[in-house]
Amino acid sequence: MRRVTLCGNLGGCGYHYWSDLQAVFSNQAGSFQAGASGFLTTVLPFSPGFVIVAQFRRDVAVSVITRFIVCGVLIGSGVMVAIVLTNSSPSAARVEGSEQAVKVRSMRVPQEPIAREWNGFGTIRALDSATIPAEVVSTVVSIPEGIEVGLPVVAGQVIAQLRAFDYIEAASRVMEQLAEVEAEVARLDTEERVLIERRSVAARDLELSEVDFQRVTDAAAKGAAVAREIDAAEQRRLAARRSVITLEELQSLLPVRRSATTAKRDGLLATHRLALEQVDRCTVTAPIAGLLSEVMVEVGEQVSVGFAVARVVNPARLELRLRIPASCRGRVKGGDRVVINRTVTAEPIEAAVSRISPIDDAATRTMTVFVEIEGESDRIVPGLFVRGTVYEQETVARSVVPRRSVRHQRVMLIEDGRIRSVQAESLFAIAGERPKSGLNDRQWMVLAESLPDGASIVVDGSRVLPDGIAVDPQFMNLSDPDALSTGSTP
Repeated sequence: MRRVTLCGNLGGCGYHYWSDLQAVFSNQAGSFQAGASGFLTTVLPFSPGFVIVAQFRRDVAVSVITRFIVCGVLIGSGVMVAIVLTNSSPSAARVEGSEQAVKVRSMRVPQEPIAREWNGFGTIRALDSATIPAEVVSTVVSIPEGIEVGLPVVAGQVIAQLRAFDYIEAASRVMEQLAEVEAEVARLDTEERVLIERRSVAARDLELSEVDFQRVTDAAAKGAAVAREIDAAEQRRLAARRSVITLEELQSLLPVRRSATTAKRDGLLATHRLALEQVDRCTVTAPIAGLLSEVMVEVGEQVSVGFAVARVVNPARLELRLRIPASCRGRVKGGDRVVINRTVTAEPIEAAVSRISPIDDAATRTMTVFVEIEGESDRIVPGLFVRGTVYEQETVARSVVPRRSVRHQRVMLIEDGRIRSVQAESLFAIAGERPKSGLNDRQWMVLAESLPDGASIVVDGSRVLPDGIAVDPQFMNLSDPDALSTGSTP
């Protein structure tokens, strides 16, 4: 028999045990026995002829105390690590205002005459331009060489040739109808001449019948003629008078027939002229001299009346329709200076307001001013979208500060070597370099309420300087290397 001693924790119940392992070759069943020394003895059947005898001992207080000690050590270690890290962290240096003055970049702001600026956008268009429409319904049969976009054309130059056969045939048909009317006019002239001769003969016949009737009547009075002879003379006289009346009626209708025929002839002449005009309209020509900006048709394409064939522009005279805020109405006038910026880097173009629209756009709350520009170069072309700035003629003394010096609508003044923050509301912004300021900044703000003339301000508004702190102003000038800074912090 061999004897083995084991120590361990019993299933998390807080028991420590020592076990005497005995290998016994017997067939006894497992049983529990309480020993005199406080051990809990267990006999476990392991296999036939082999059993395990284990003894366990209860010790709760030692387990609880041990765990409390371990937890306390771990928590204390964490607290000590946190204290050490906090005490060893770097801290920002603090400068007391009463002890040392802070150096700041500053500048003096004089009051200077400034013209109010109004910014807007618009599109360039050519003052002399024409969209050439088709004036007849026809088919494009040819386009001359040299009719390409970007090439110059002169006034009257052929742009496209349309099929004119239908209109030529219509003119020929009108000519045939006109010849028929001319024959009718000639027939009326002949009828008028014949009627005049017939009327003269009829008038003579009437005179003779009147004389004969008088002679028969006189003879009857003397008894030399009978009643039958008087009736025959009366009949001849009435027949002659009837012939004269008929000829007079025919002659009176001739002017009416002549007027109707003349009106018909005039109508046919007008139709013929229109047909010839339609033939001429089949040749599409340029109405003005300029450059072809578009050619909208091709050979074989069907066009209708009003269909755009081509567009010609003359870039020599341009106009900008500039939309600016409607609130400037009454302040902007004709002749005011305008600076047109094509792009950020392009050279600006100087111009002037030529006229002002009398109405405002309610949707965009803008008004339109028209600016005429001489198109002497390719820098500016029709259709270009540009930005324009209108300068009022009247100037007012105002304070102009760098845009980066204003933070949260406040600017820091330097008075007697100390900081005083004041309200700084922007009236409008201006762009461009201002050499007299000593800075290379391009973004500036004109204040609604001017600062005292010659006031000193802190250039960099992003610095947090409490009111009353002592500062050492470093005034900027062109020789100062710091003046080359162009950073901007709103």
